[in-house]
Amino acid sequence: MKFFEIAKFEYKKIIKKPSFWASTLFLPIFIGIVGLVSGYSSMDAMKKMENMEIFSKIYIVDELDLIDTQNLGQNLFEIDNLDEVKDSLLEDSKSILIVIPDNFLESLRYEVYFSEEGDILRGANVALIVDSLLKNSAIQGIDNESSRILLTSQFNSTVFSITDDGKLQEEGLEKFVLPIISLVLFFVTVFISSSFLLQSVSAEKENRMIETMLSIVDKKSLMIGKMVGLICVVFTQLIIWLLFGVLIYYLAMSKFDIPIPIDIKAIDLQYLPINLFFIIMGFLFFASVMTGVGAVGTGAEDSRNLSSIFIILSIFPMYLMQSLITEPNSLLAKIFSYFPFTSFMILLTRNSLGVLSVEELIIGIFTSIIYVAIAIFLASKLFELGCLMYNRRPTFAEIVKYFR
Repeated sequence: MKFFEIAKFEYKKIIKKPSFWASTLFLPIFIGIVGLVSGYSSMDAMKKMENMEIFSKIYIVDELDLIDTQNLGQNLFEIDNLDEVKDSLLEDSKSILIVIPDNFLESLRYEVYFSEEGDILRGANVALIVDSLLKNSAIQGIDNESSRILLTSQFNSTVFSITDDGKLQEEGLEKFVLPIISLVLFFVTVFISSSFLLQSVSAEKENRMIETMLSIVDKKSLMIGKMVGLICVVFTQLIIWLLFGVLIYYLAMSKFDIPIPIDIKAIDLQYLPINLFFIIMGFLFFASVMTGVGAVGTGAEDSRNLSSIFIILSIFPMYLMQSLITEPNSLLAKIFSYFPFTSFMILLTRNSLGVLSVEELIIGIFTSIIYVAIAIFLASKLFELGCLMYNRRPTFAEIVKYFR
């Protein structure tokens, strides 16, 4: 099978490039490091804020006696005026002075003093401390235990939706996991792999290597082999990213104790098979488009310029995403569900949200297959016409004449 040899050659050619491994490994490592560092630093900062450890000393002038002095910690000190601690504030950039003026209950404004040297975000941190001190002091004066619990607790909710058959279904972030993952897979599979295919065809045409390859295999085997090889490249990337994702999730949950508000077991995977179908169809469609564009371009740069219009059309659904999520059954969503360059992503998103009716799903699957078949046919014709045409693009008249 000649196309299998081409697929193996294309796969080995790409994965042997240092740029492939650099791009494949950089993204998950970068996201993992940023996520872990950001999560850990946020938790550490919150703990310091809760314990008021972010400041070495906090001086308080309370002209209304609103703050309960019994609640002052080891690094909080009540004083009479600014002059008492002005020198200390200048010497220690981590010390601050909070003044509760006598008109605070009318203006609800307090004053903060600190050295000009030090953390520029100190002002924002002070707001949390003052809010905590004032509210805790006020709550201490409430005798009713229920009121104190209501004022000091953070409320959570469990949301349920009622399905068409009358069953209760718990709602949560898990509902959005499959749509997000599906869209990420779609972008990786369609756009990255399609760009690989565009670069491969245009570069081989530019350096005339394609002539040598066509002397060994026929045009159809060459085109199909390239597409199969790139599918394998994409699967390699996805497997690597999946392994990194599992590792990052394990580290976040067990080693760093970073809370992730998602129950993996609650994710509904019943829509995954259809999502994978639309992802594969989207890949075949855009890979065919890029193959045709790469063949008719005069070189790599010219092919990239030609492909820009198709890339714009393919990412157009992103501009509709907010409307699509809030109103997935709107007239606009239904119209673009069957437009060739937008149908795959929109059908994928609507299916993930569980709003596609059986009739729409059948029509969507049927039209996707038709679009892919047409795209492959057109790409094969353009590939035959353009792969041996150098230094110029085929004109529109030449393309029409060739298709006849």
